[in-house]
Amino acid sequence: MSLIIAQKYSQALLEIAKESQQLEATLSEIAVFDQVIQATDLKRFLGDVAYSEDKKIQVIRSLQDVSSDLVKNFLETLIVNQRLSFLPAILKEVRNQADRLFKISDVEVTSAIALSEGQLSKLETTIKKKFDLNEVTIKNTIDEKILGGVVINARGKIIDASIKTQLNKIATSII
Repeated sequence: MSLIIAQKYSQALLEIAKESQQLEATLSEIAVFDQVIQATDLKRFLGDVAYSEDKKIQVIRSLQDVSSDLVKNFLETLIVNQRLSFLPAILKEVRNQADRLFKISDVEVTSAIALSEGQLSKLETTIKKKFDLNEVTIKNTIDEKILGGVVINARGKIIDASIKTQLNKIATSII
């Protein structure tokens, strides 16, 4: 349920920011808010029923004081609709939707050994074409169990080009 709410509010915020030609400024502002939430205990505070709504609203009002009009109105909507506890999830979903919009993705590449800069560069070019991305951040994870080759995990899609998988396929076809 919270994911659906986060998706709806984040989509609304992005649409309004886009229509008012404030998308990049709004995304920058949201990134700062997200950093504040990560650096503080604000996520727990907003979700904790032990704290009164008045205290939560007070904190959000202090954020509104340093916000653009668009974000200020967005935060006010969350207050009016009693959705403050969803703010961290909404901010995360704004990032996810913005990444899809701008075709940006974090990609996990698992290999048996650490890949060289040259290999990572070639892989980045291939991944951009294969997944239709403009920007890629590759995290190379080492897993000796795959024996060789790579397993690429990007945007929820997995390409398994590991030797272990290929050997398993051969073994299955022989049996």
